[in-house]
Amino acid sequence: MELRHLRYFVAVAEELNFRRAAERLRVAQPALSAQIKNLEGELGVRLFFLTEARGVLGAATHAEQLVRKAEHGLVGTLRVGVITPATGPLLARVLRHYHQKYPGVTLSLSALTSAEQLRRLRAGELDAGLLRPPATSPELEMRFVEQAPMVLAAPAGHRLAKKRKLEWKDFNGEGLVMIHPDQQHGFYDPFISACVKAGAKTHVAQYAQDVQIKMWLISAGFGIAPVTATLVEIRRPGVVFRTLPPGLPPIQTVLVWRRLDASPVVKNFLDCFSAVKLQKTNAS
Repeated sequence: MELRHLRYFVAVAEELNFRRAAERLRVAQPALSAQIKNLEGELGVRLFFLTEARGVLGAATHAEQLVRKAEHGLVGTLRVGVITPATGPLLARVLRHYHQKYPGVTLSLSALTSAEQLRRLRAGELDAGLLRPPATSPELEMRFVEQAPMVLAAPAGHRLAKKRKLEWKDFNGEGLVMIHPDQQHGFYDPFISACVKAGAKTHVAQYAQDVQIKMWLISAGFGIAPVTATLVEIRRPGVVFRTLPPGLPPIQTVLVWRRLDASPVVKNFLDCFSAVKLQKTNAS
């Protein structure tokens, strides 16, 4: 039994006339009669299942529409990983633009470290990620998104929070609140190198699982830490931000996806990112 057989049956049942049904279907009446007779012979019963036939045809039409929408990235799920410092105005504009253009796509957004995003991207558990470089892997593609300076986050009342201008030697003896280096792609290396060059010895006072916990630990007085300037926009009681001495490279954020990923959902997301960035460039 094919779907066209059900269409023939529904037309005959609705028209209650083989001639009118044949005209509606644009087939010869003898051929239509033969098809209905063959369908009855195949099922071994006379055809009285109009409601069921309509249901099958409706489901088939719906499935066909979903397939066509999926081919254009209009439905599906987009899984995006993001580091906390990248959850700023740019990402908000991209997600808003994407949702307005593709409301049928479900967005799954996860706050993950760069290392965890790379692992999930390679495993096919993420479609795209906003993370820190490097992302040098033959199966991954990378696009620059933005960059921001590194600043100091210190507990309110800390001696360095009170200084108007910081020097590298000021960090001697200070305890740092850090996310484990294995998860940070060398984020702390330039800061620590600058301290060492100035003769300032720092030490790890506390490890944190993620950036949010790191900021809470700083606010609680566990230590200080270099952070990306984008975090200044996220107000947190008890944390003071200060400009670091010159000499540190800016912190970059990149968009990463699987090189051979042909999913139209991912392609549309990349296009939205490019469109929003272009709008931002033209506005500035």
